[in-house]
Amino acid sequence: MDKEIIRAALKEAISQRHSTRKYSGEMVPDELVEEVLDAGRNAPSGMNAQNTRFFVITNAEKLAELKAVFTGIFANMQEREGMPPFLLQLVKTAKAGNLVDNTYGAPVLIVTANTKGAPNSIADCSCALENMMLAASAAGLGNCWINQCFTFRDAPPIRSFFEGLGLTENEELCGALALGYAESAGVAQSPPVTGNPVTYIK
Repeated sequence: MDKEIIRAALKEAISQRHSTRKYSGEMVPDELVEEVLDAGRNAPSGMNAQNTRFFVITNAEKLAELKAVFTGIFANMQEREGMPPFLLQLVKTAKAGNLVDNTYGAPVLIVTANTKGAPNSIADCSCALENMMLAASAAGLGNCWINQCFTFRDAPPIRSFFEGLGLTENEELCGALALGYAESAGVAQSPPVTGNPVTYIK
């Protein structure tokens, strides 16, 4: 393929990518899931170790079980002054007896794990997740980075859940990605870049 076409397509995928927080629930075809996964598995890794493990959860019962586990964690958290508003809302939702849907209704959740304590584990998984987000954007799929799988990775209920899926004693969760079709049929625009300052040293 012509290099200029590739550059233009990549630029478009980057500029159009945004976090989708409302999904239609329509299942993503297996071939598209594999396409996204292939992008993640081809991401760079420290010393080319290729130690990132991908858990691809499409089973509705397992997704519901995981949401229930997170809901229990939030329900047991104490509300405190200075707590980020989004976290406070999750805690309030859970304490009210409502299920916390931290995947926003996405039918696919891809969770990455890597060697516990390895110096490149977070970087390797982050590269894989970014590759998958760009591939998903290029394929017309909504996607969103999910923080909680990393934030609460040491919580016994979370480890137990993923150990049941094959997480080994020497691995730890590093990040996750919700994947699916956006609820709205329209093309959402990415917010303008107003931060991320650049300092040139020439």
